[in-house]
Amino acid sequence: MNQPPVPATRAELVAGAAEDTLAELLHRCHRDELLPLAERLGVPTHLGMGDLARACAVAFRELGSRGTRSLYRWRDPPRPYEEVVAALARRRGLGDAEIADTEQAIVKRWFVTSWGGLSPAARDVLWTRMGLSGEAPAIGGEAASAAELRLGPRARYALSTSMEQLRHRLWWPLAFTAMLTPVGCLFRPVLVPFLIWWALVPPWPRVEEAVIEIARLRQILLHRVTIGVVGSPSTGKDAAIKVLFGLDTGNVSPIAGSTKEVAITRLASATALYVVNTPGMGDVVERVTEEARQVIDHIDLYLYLVNAEGGVQARELADYRRCVATGKPVLAVINKIDVLRPRDKERYLADARQKLGAPEVDFVAVAFDPLPQLSDGPINVEAVRSWLVQKLLALGKDPAELPPVTAHSSAPAGPTGLEENTPLK
Repeated sequence: MNQPPVPATRAELVAGAAEDTLAELLHRCHRDELLPLAERLGVPTHLGMGDLARACAVAFRELGSRGTRSLYRWRDPPRPYEEVVAALARRRGLGDAEIADTEQAIVKRWFVTSWGGLSPAARDVLWTRMGLSGEAPAIGGEAASAAELRLGPRARYALSTSMEQLRHRLWWPLAFTAMLTPVGCLFRPVLVPFLIWWALVPPWPRVEEAVIEIARLRQILLHRVTIGVVGSPSTGKDAAIKVLFGLDTGNVSPIAGSTKEVAITRLASATALYVVNTPGMGDVVERVTEEARQVIDHIDLYLYLVNAEGGVQARELADYRRCVATGKPVLAVINKIDVLRPRDKERYLADARQKLGAPEVDFVAVAFDPLPQLSDGPINVEAVRSWLVQKLLALGKDPAELPPVTAHSSAPAGPTGLEENTPLK
């Protein structure tokens, strides 16, 4: 029986091993989010997004697979990410669990052991950064338990993302250099075996730091949701944000870096839900600070609003296309349909969708703040929320980050609201 071909080089094995769950996770991150992990793994940071994610996955697996087995099984591919993490967990005295739970156990252990090395002032800063009030506990175990009790499901995100990782000193270059000195010659009988041992055994402190960084990326991907609400003035963006996210834009303070034209707000009720309110994606966005740009660059979903009274003009079409060009999901929202005559509504919506070139599944007609004599609540809001939930699930994010739509809502029949208004069941 013919045997399958064996790869000629380890490079081929490494390339094939890159396509695993770790590579899939890293591919879903933004490029700048991967840079800290790349630096820890010694991966060149000038690589493109796809190459950077693959290189990080391969570098981690190579790092975690180092051992005496490499001497006699050198043709084997690097161990899978889950196997490396499980080995690290056993070494740290932690139990076996699902990969996300194992990562979090490693993060919590690191947090507890590192907490005592912080000054009281540093602990207070970190405590506040985690979204907690009051005096920070002095003992790491108590701090972790208090965070889990008070933050609930948000504790994983807080523990993984709020504290800078502690870099371990690379002692081996110093040891190698010391052997070249006259005094170092005396210690060669000890240092040489020690360096050989280091070359064969996985450097678990570096592996642990990388796992903690990957756990941070996993929590960011799960919980961080950034939604851009884009549309020309008078399209009803403020009303949309109030109905969908419970934010009264007149009573909230945007995060630092946004301007009077671009408001970026973080919802206090969610783990990491950001709402970007901007009249356009062109020159307006260019005027924000670097801090604000980091949020805008990470927009996951776009709601592009068009005023039914004004229609799709050249500016609207250009901005809508800018949103689509980002490659992120975009929902075209025709607002204020309550002002349209019933006999004109179907024709108008069909014309608007054609001008935008929007797919039917990404097109909806609503009224976030309808005339009171026509409706006692927003129209077709649940269709917008349903679209948001579906897209978040497709992105691997937690739709529970979205606040519930508490306002009464009525909706036209059909996906785009082409028929008369009927109450939602």
